[in-house]
Amino acid sequence: MSSVRVASIGLGWWGKELARAAGTAGIELATCFARTPEKRDEFAAEFGCSQASTLDEVLEDDSVDGLLIATSHASHRDLIERAAEAGKHIFIEKPLALSVADARACVESARSAGVVLQVGFQRRRLPAHRKLKELIDDGAIGDIEMLEAHHSLPNRIPEGAWRWDEEQSPLGSMTSLGIHQIENFHYLAGPIARVGAINRPGRDVSIDEAVAMVFEFASGAVGTLLSSFFTPWRISLAVYGTGGAGFADRDGSTLHFQPVDERESTEIPLTPLDVVSDQLAEFADCIRHGTSPEVSGDQGFAVVAVLEAATRSVASGEFETVATI
Repeated sequence: MSSVRVASIGLGWWGKELARAAGTAGIELATCFARTPEKRDEFAAEFGCSQASTLDEVLEDDSVDGLLIATSHASHRDLIERAAEAGKHIFIEKPLALSVADARACVESARSAGVVLQVGFQRRRLPAHRKLKELIDDGAIGDIEMLEAHHSLPNRIPEGAWRWDEEQSPLGSMTSLGIHQIENFHYLAGPIARVGAINRPGRDVSIDEAVAMVFEFASGAVGTLLSSFFTPWRISLAVYGTGGAGFADRDGSTLHFQPVDERESTEIPLTPLDVVSDQLAEFADCIRHGTSPEVSGDQGFAVVAVLEAATRSVASGEFETVATI
């Protein structure tokens, strides 16, 4: 199996998580770049890679096949366009971009350059969500009527970090946390056609404290999603259908199934999986074989479109139609 060599761009907490996962996914971490020399020194020492003093140095390195990008949301379009122009394959942390226009440009730049564009939505791979998808595909859930999800945790963002910028975090935690569940909804129930959203604006912070969304799916199903950086940890997802309901809890590590004619649910055994490593192993395979990843730019675009429609809904007080690519 041919070796895939990547560069890490953005060397904070999640950049390090991706670097660790790359090692278990059989990817060689060749070099790294961040604007701060101290971060480069620390990262290179920890992961045993070289470091670049400029992004151009990375993009001009013919030995680098792709980039693992974990930078601020607003930087994504520029980085993707520059990487695509340089012929580098791209793994970008979610969200793909912060607007439909930027997300569309990202997809088009990668497509025109013929490079892989994969978006980091690893939570569809969690064991409970994979099994829930099986139940849906096998007909155990029946016709999907409703979905609900909650993705919240107490904020640990350092003071002054870019996530406190409302331009980088429209709808607060929804941009960093809740969109995982929007992507899961697409995975399990298909596209979202309309969205309504309300927010609790920040009182002592610049970003929203809490956001609630209501969805209408193209299939006719309906759904809800709550997200906050200011409440206890809760990550859950449920799907209700005419045949039964599935309840994924504890961030996709447990799953209960309840047939429609029973009052109690039964836990379904699951096999743990390192989902971050799993998605990077797919990234490497796509580079080797010229295939498209499960969560490509198109899927990333669809999530951005829902987020933008929800932002419009908060402003208008009305349901908003979700853009398509």
